[in-house]
Amino acid sequence: MKKIYLAAVAGNFGMLSVGQFFGWTSPSLPILMQGKDETYPVRLTSEEASWVASLLMLGTMTGSISCAFTVNLIGRKHTMLFAAMPSIISWSMIIFATSSWELYISRFLAGISTGLAISATAIYIGEISPADIRGNLASMFTVVAKIGTTLEYVIGPFLSVRNLAFVSLAGPCLFLVTFIWLPESPYHLMRRNARQKAINSLVQLRGKNDVRKEADNIEQSIKADLTNNTGFRELLCVPGNRKALITLVCLVAFKQMSGCQAVEQYAELIFNQANNNLEGKYLTMILGAVQVICTIVCMFITDRSGRKLLLIISAIGSACSTAMVAIYFHLQHDLVDTSNLTWLPAIGVIVYVIMFSLGLSALPIVLTGELFPTNVKALGNTLTLISSSGFAFGVTKLYLVIADNIGIHVPFWIFTTCSLASALFTLVYVPETKGKTLEQIQEMLHGSSKQ
Repeated sequence: MKKIYLAAVAGNFGMLSVGQFFGWTSPSLPILMQGKDETYPVRLTSEEASWVASLLMLGTMTGSISCAFTVNLIGRKHTMLFAAMPSIISWSMIIFATSSWELYISRFLAGISTGLAISATAIYIGEISPADIRGNLASMFTVVAKIGTTLEYVIGPFLSVRNLAFVSLAGPCLFLVTFIWLPESPYHLMRRNARQKAINSLVQLRGKNDVRKEADNIEQSIKADLTNNTGFRELLCVPGNRKALITLVCLVAFKQMSGCQAVEQYAELIFNQANNNLEGKYLTMILGAVQVICTIVCMFITDRSGRKLLLIISAIGSACSTAMVAIYFHLQHDLVDTSNLTWLPAIGVIVYVIMFSLGLSALPIVLTGELFPTNVKALGNTLTLISSSGFAFGVTKLYLVIADNIGIHVPFWIFTTCSLASALFTLVYVPETKGKTLEQIQEMLHGSSKQ
């Protein structure tokens, strides 16, 4: 069983660079907007900074669309390996950039890598994992990404923009070296009628030779799924598939509208505007450490507490914490003396990261790898990630615009409302997948499960 953990760690290393892409903006944008790095030739306005942050999400949409084709054509493993290429190019472009347009292109390429990596990794980890620990291994996906983000928070303020990108280049290189030795997903190999290769993959992943029963179950599941069509009609018109799509699209929409991208990519700017006695860069480091710890906690309790309960607790907690930030900036906007409340937005943001990390951060990704059957998994995951990226782009692009023109309190009140809506939606609609095999989940979604 140890081998499956090693495989999951290596498979999730690609998410380190994804996390770095999201974290890079927090220490770098203040430097680029204020011209603090005299050795770097690029300077950004607030409008240009919002594009640098948000183009990552447009690229993610493009990458996820590409993944829908490559993940079944060349496999899960090779799609994940291919995703490292635009990542390497992106970091290299930041190192040698001389204009804002080069940063735009680099961030778009980073998004393509992100879209490919998120979609393919979620599928791969979901398919190689045994049912009893699948939640743990899939949650590792988010832990590694948060570690990447925190690395940017911690080292970014002390390095030049060019040197930070150079250090970050190690992320995709590390992934290539560790992941290239792993086997392809047994589900994909069965899909390609390579039964013996699928058995060999299971032997390597499980660390034992007696895998015939699991291989037979996978083969039967694949055959049943592939007797169905794989297009939009199958995804939208089959009730179980439609429920899976609605569940995931709504969850990722609520996840993004809870404010995670605004907090993650503009953390240092938000803290600086709160007039706290502690510098924004140090609060951001604390924020990064907290989110890593909390996502690790989520990883270990996902298969014990279940997905649904954690999602509800996370959403309610996120709403309460963003309301704290909204109240402070609302009072500040109304010219109320807030000198005795400078601690409130810092505590609110940190509590938000704690509550968000306990459920909303990781569990939609876990469910993405669980809810769709094999025949529409690539298409379903693609539509889910496109939806997520679209909402993330909107939040990232509009946050600075709304904050600068109306007030910071307005987006945070919106985040609060969306988090409360997320809790209600989860309570009413989201199915529980704890402890179920992928086959049992499909039976439950299609109304034939007795459990």
